[in-house]
Amino acid sequence: MAGLLQALVGASEKAGAIARLCRAEEPLFQLLVAEKTGTDKNRRFLQDFKTLADVLIQEVIKHDLGKEFPELQGHIHGEESNEFKNRQGDTVAVRVCDTPGDTAALLLSVLEPEREAAELLAAAVHRDVTLGDTELAGVGLSIPPKDLAIWIDPIDSTNEYIRGREDVAPIDGIAPAGLCSALVLVGAYDRRTGCPVLGIINEPFYRRDPLTRRWQGRYHWGVAYGDTRLSSLSPPPPRPTPCVVLSRVEGGPVRAALGPLCGDHLRFAAGAGYKMLCVILGLADAYVLSEGSTFAWDACAPHAILRALGGGAVALAGALQARRAGDTGPPPELVYNQPVEGAVGAKRWANQGGLVAYVHPQHLEAVLAAL
Repeated sequence: MAGLLQALVGASEKAGAIARLCRAEEPLFQLLVAEKTGTDKNRRFLQDFKTLADVLIQEVIKHDLGKEFPELQGHIHGEESNEFKNRQGDTVAVRVCDTPGDTAALLLSVLEPEREAAELLAAAVHRDVTLGDTELAGVGLSIPPKDLAIWIDPIDSTNEYIRGREDVAPIDGIAPAGLCSALVLVGAYDRRTGCPVLGIINEPFYRRDPLTRRWQGRYHWGVAYGDTRLSSLSPPPPRPTPCVVLSRVEGGPVRAALGPLCGDHLRFAAGAGYKMLCVILGLADAYVLSEGSTFAWDACAPHAILRALGGGAVALAGALQARRAGDTGPPPELVYNQPVEGAVGAKRWANQGGLVAYVHPQHLEAVLAAL
């Protein structure tokens, strides 16, 4: 598993580089955007977009991991269809070819006449990634990759990625919106139990270099398998008055219920992955969502890191139902191997009934009591 962990981190770093490259030239970027329709669309948004960056990143991660770990082939899942429409309206199935030249030719069929852009992207797709992370290299674990499956969110918060705002001022470290909330999420879960065991969150747009003005990224990882809890981060200290981060469209009843608990410490942000990252980093103590508008690919990677830090992500509706029934046991955690019965398209993998992400159990209990 140590080799798999390094491979997942390496894949996320390559993904971050592709995300930055696709945003580097605005005229080019405008060629890359397509609207999702039908069952692939997130019902929360009037328009739901994917970009070539999303599709290409997903296919790169599938290709690289499947090549290095053949036992994972067929068990690497992502948010996006790999089909993309070009300017002529033709559908192109995006994939990684055997050579940079072949991949460039395929991408050119989407980007025509931007040959240089297609070649740059193909070079990024086929570039080897070297990690100079000694801590990561020293991780030693034993779990067969054949027991695992992968969820990829190639660019979480795609709408913020498309808008590309860099001028959003954070409030107590939490950005309400903006490019910083666009993340690459790669999570592994146990095929049998659906429990998340390994997660990587990559922040492609963490900061700009003050000299070159180029974006620099960073990544975080966590492992929670059996009794093993390892992470690149340490658990954040708890606040006496919890800070809770919500979606900007969260309903009034939830806001009203949490108000007495949090006082003036309710915060709002875009992107499910980013809000869970805020909890992981200690910028917030919990992320609450009352709707089933997040999906397995949004939550798997951050959930694994939260578990590594001693927390988790519970199914909100199930947890509240258990409390009302007098069940004092641990509330039900999200799992990632069970499609929603009778649903189609993206809805098959919705986290129905909402969620609560947390690090410290006392904050989870306080939130559930308030709700």
